[in-house]
Amino acid sequence: MRDLLNLFDKVLNEVTISKAKYGPGTQFSLSGSQPGQKLTALMQQDGFDTTAPLTLYDLDSMSNEEILQLPTISVGAGGDGYVFSNNQGQLILITGSASTIGPMFNAYTGSGDADSGGKIANIGETSEGILGAAMFAKFTKREGNEEIGTVTPGDIFNVLDNLQKTGDDQYEIEVADQDNIHADKVTFVLKLKTGPYADLMNPNKRNLLANNFSSAAGYVNSADAERYSRYFYINNKADQIVIMADGVTGETEQKPDVWVYVTDETGQPRKLRLNASLKVGGIAQFGQVGGSSAETQKILWNYFGVDVGPALTDFETNVNKDPREAFKAAYEYAAQQISLELNGADAQEEAGIISSISQGITHFATLGDPNVELVDFNKGGFKILRFNNLVRKLQTVDLDATYVDTKTWPEVVIHERGNPKNKLLTIRMKVENKPNGIYVRNYIEKGKLLEQLTEYKRGSWDNSEKISTDDLDQITQEPRMTGPGARAARQKQEPDFDASVTGRAKR
Repeated sequence: MRDLLNLFDKVLNEVTISKAKYGPGTQFSLSGSQPGQKLTALMQQDGFDTTAPLTLYDLDSMSNEEILQLPTISVGAGGDGYVFSNNQGQLILITGSASTIGPMFNAYTGSGDADSGGKIANIGETSEGILGAAMFAKFTKREGNEEIGTVTPGDIFNVLDNLQKTGDDQYEIEVADQDNIHADKVTFVLKLKTGPYADLMNPNKRNLLANNFSSAAGYVNSADAERYSRYFYINNKADQIVIMADGVTGETEQKPDVWVYVTDETGQPRKLRLNASLKVGGIAQFGQVGGSSAETQKILWNYFGVDVGPALTDFETNVNKDPREAFKAAYEYAAQQISLELNGADAQEEAGIISSISQGITHFATLGDPNVELVDFNKGGFKILRFNNLVRKLQTVDLDATYVDTKTWPEVVIHERGNPKNKLLTIRMKVENKPNGIYVRNYIEKGKLLEQLTEYKRGSWDNSEKISTDDLDQITQEPRMTGPGARAARQKQEPDFDASVTGRAKR
């Protein structure tokens, strides 16, 4: 197979699929032919939603390393490769030869008119910009009588329309405190890849993102953003508030996609508990560990308190001969050890494994940042998951672990004892063929039980009606914070806020 990276240097708008030339952004559906059905099954097996349309992704917005890290399906010999996205924001790389891949796809001819603006290349990354703009709208929508206005999708449109449309933009205004003496400086910093930024700024595509605008409005109108924005309105201090939407920085460096800093008169910044790791459409995956070595397996299971070293004696010898058996040994051993400690008579040992499971989940959900919350936008509503105090919550559930050997690749499920369908966590794997050998992805996915334990609140916003503050309180099931004594808004101090945080100097 030719070096895949060399082939990505081709002019991609000359890619030929099914005997027609298409460029990035072109929509496809999987064909009903036998090869198309086979590819559909492989993609679905990998957790990829194959619902049409699938969009040919703009690889100019991705580095070679990012491309090679994508979930990959090989459909035969050859060095051609195409990346597709779906409306859930998932990406997948299909490799093989153009002549083999082509018949698996048809040009998308589904519903929609010429004014619909097409489809969204990456709805997850585009939604990060929507949420950031919504948060900015909330912090600046100050009204009389010390009140904060309800953000509507129209308010979010206005924020986006006032950006400079550079792809790496900063929008800053001053808004007066209720005393009309002090003024807060509120800054919105937007950093998105080329494709998602273009979709976000295209007015013709807003109807395609209506649910996401509604979800973002509902989220920022809920009690937390409501009380924070109101606190800074009435505290009679000159605050500097920065909202960042960042779809560029790697997930290994930070977990939140949107976060909020405030710098007060003392010059010290701190994060507010409004830092969101955003998911769209209820996607289960929230972490992964990639790599094909025995050391990678040690790292993976160490996050959950298990030393799989004893199961890796023959790993390096077997991994190239029979990768499934090699990884099966690690997965099966890990499940046995977790189950043994969860079932053990030693209360201290059981408490230890529960603590380890909690720490592993928290690591992948927040990368160790206690201020991060997982926010899920789905069908115009939102759900917030928080992972603080998770170990205490896990102690209220009788847990067990099961090794699953009936799937294509090994899988471990941690679940309620006696009820394997009530899943806390699934750790599964997939082996992919790359130009330089196999590459393994270990996916960490949340189950229904974990969502129940970590759900902080949920709500929705109907853009046909204006929601009162009483309605907001009912949605969030929390009393609004009143008066300047909102000390709960204060979090520990963070490193100095400068250009390295915002990505550019202030204008």
